[in-house]
Amino acid sequence: MHARRETETDGASSVARPRTRAQRPEERPPQVLALQRTAGNAAVVQMMRNRNTGGHGIAGLVANTGAAEREAQLSATYGIRIGPPADRPNDHFSHSMLNRIDGVLGSLPPADVRDNPELVAIQPAGADTTSAASLYDGGDRSITMVSPFGMPSWLYTELNRGVPWQRSLMDKGAMADYEGISDTEDQALGIAGERRQVMGGVSDVLANGNLVKWTLRHEIGHSVDQLTGWEVNLKHEPRFGGWEAYDDARPVAVAILTEAGLGDRLETEDRYHMTLVDSVATALDPEVARDSPQRLTELADNFPTQGQGFKERLARVVRFGRLALAQPWTLTDGGGDTLAIGPRTYHVDHYGHWVSYLRAQRQQHAVSNYQFSTPEEWFAEAYAAYHDPKPGPRARLHPEARDWFAERGA
Repeated sequence: MHARRETETDGASSVARPRTRAQRPEERPPQVLALQRTAGNAAVVQMMRNRNTGGHGIAGLVANTGAAEREAQLSATYGIRIGPPADRPNDHFSHSMLNRIDGVLGSLPPADVRDNPELVAIQPAGADTTSAASLYDGGDRSITMVSPFGMPSWLYTELNRGVPWQRSLMDKGAMADYEGISDTEDQALGIAGERRQVMGGVSDVLANGNLVKWTLRHEIGHSVDQLTGWEVNLKHEPRFGGWEAYDDARPVAVAILTEAGLGDRLETEDRYHMTLVDSVATALDPEVARDSPQRLTELADNFPTQGQGFKERLARVVRFGRLALAQPWTLTDGGGDTLAIGPRTYHVDHYGHWVSYLRAQRQQHAVSNYQFSTPEEWFAEAYAAYHDPKPGPRARLHPEARDWFAERGA
């Protein structure tokens, strides 16, 4: 569901969202356990009648007979390794998963699969995986498919984003690793009761169809982003959301202080002789804000000699910072007026970086809340939407974004 961004420590090409240890059965959401228990023999029989045996009958379903041969055939067809890496030679995909992989890869342009040097493998996760989400790793240029919560592959490959209760489980699983989301924190922010969503929200056009198929299109989209250099060269254009990413919090501090009417007070010193802009930039630094939240919430206390008007304007800054740190992109309005500065919306993404985008582009052209979480997810979701078999997701994209995808696929 996400990419790995380059870091000094792992050499991969994208920063992973926080990873968690594998969940034991008793730790899985009760809805997932109920789903697995009640799927029943009838569902298994139906799967056998359909496509989950690979033509090998009960042996294909129960013992995965023939999976290695199918992986080799698909690898030759698509020019990438499909199946386990060399250090896990026996961890093969199920036939049901191979059917999904074959269907998706066959529907995409060869330039994005066979002729894509940034995609060399699609592999199953190992037994020791600690992630609940599939991911593209730009370092080794591979997609790792994870069966969430340890559910059997035949069940995972049948999950449908268009079924509300299933999508709700998917959203909860996706948000489990994100900082700043809890009932207590939502209550403190005054947003208790507002529904948080990942796969729908501002638009539900992508909240349909098979989960695995969307996952494959989305993760391949990350490799295409890397191939085209979209995030480096194009993300700032309005047709692509008008994204800006910030190396530190200082430009964000200047923007929100100006918005709050304190743009002419940036050099005002606090009790520690730190300027207002530096004090706010420090308080808005994501690591500082999470480790020492009082630096933000008690900001006004550092300016005891300033008048009430100054402190009221500073309260606007505090509201902005608190909500921006709470994954507001999961809300339908993306944080609304609280996070709007001029035509832009600001927030801290789930990788811990300050970003902003053009608010109107989210309102008019977002295909999901997740698309406007961070620039790289914008592209992966746009790619999945453009190549969705249904026309609605593609139609939701900015016309000039559709033109860009069409031109590169011609």
